[in-house]
Amino acid sequence: MKVKFETLAELKRGIYLWVIPCIVLSLITNTILQYDISSAFNTGINSILAIWFSISWFFLLKNKYIPFTEYSNLALVSFYHITTFYDALDNYMAVSGGSLGDFIVWMPIYLLFIFLTLGTRRGFYFSIAIFVITLVNGLFYINGLDSESIDSLGQFYFANLVYIIVLYYAQNVFRTYADLEMFKKHAYIDSLTNIANRLQIDEVMETKLEEAKRKKEDFSIIFFDIDHFKQVNDYYGHKIGDAVLVELAGLIQGHLSNQEFFGRWGGEEFVIISNQSGADTVKLAENLRERVAVHEFRGAGKLTASFGVTNYHHNDSIDSLLNRVDRGLYKSKDYGRNCVSFVS
Repeated sequence: MKVKFETLAELKRGIYLWVIPCIVLSLITNTILQYDISSAFNTGINSILAIWFSISWFFLLKNKYIPFTEYSNLALVSFYHITTFYDALDNYMAVSGGSLGDFIVWMPIYLLFIFLTLGTRRGFYFSIAIFVITLVNGLFYINGLDSESIDSLGQFYFANLVYIIVLYYAQNVFRTYADLEMFKKHAYIDSLTNIANRLQIDEVMETKLEEAKRKKEDFSIIFFDIDHFKQVNDYYGHKIGDAVLVELAGLIQGHLSNQEFFGRWGGEEFVIISNQSGADTVKLAENLRERVAVHEFRGAGKLTASFGVTNYHHNDSIDSLLNRVDRGLYKSKDYGRNCVSFVS
């Protein structure tokens, strides 16, 4: 299953939705398997946590009260972490010796939860504060512990520090990766219309040419622009002109299939790279032309567009393809605009 998250908030929510049910199941299992009268305190805490985690999972599923859910969960888990650690020291290790047991198993999840909720810097400080609390608690009991308990305690502290350091740097690496992905996204996306920009069009066209030559497949190019767009800007203003471009991009994109790649070439000019060819591409262009002609653009009213269409030829280059389809566009202009011209 491949899921792409657009934001860190979506990623965190996805993690919580998968992890919280596992934690609830673990708490219920622990309560059932280790229940006795002397462990009433732990049973009570486990029950409260299981109930609250179930409620918070529902909030996350509905995408509501996310900040409140995150911080309340962190507060409860931190309280559970400290009280359980103290209980293990005071009622077990200081009395009969032994190790911390499965307590250390869940520590990485707890620390990850801290960093996800608070971020890198605050998460680091908060996790260090929790570490210091448990360290002071452990040092208070150190003289009364046997060698096995001291070794378990030492392993817990060292592992705790390692996890904190690893998560701190992992968060920084992730942030750097996220920044690079964001930069890459903006480098290939037109900032106004939110469709592919010229850089991405060039790369897709180059890839398409290579595939066509290698696999001997056909494809076609549609090149179009808005008729008399300068008059729109001059009469209504550039704000309305920009809104028209955004609306046009949405209109065209809504009538394309996964067989077409769509992008803004620049200004009022747009490009469609289609896996179809010949009469099918001309039909597509004609359909899009009609959609534009009958559409009522907000603030500008009815507008038209002119289209040029051409097919890929063997040994075509990007320049030869664009020159040919550009001739088709200008043929449509010469014919009076608001039409489709095919150049073979």
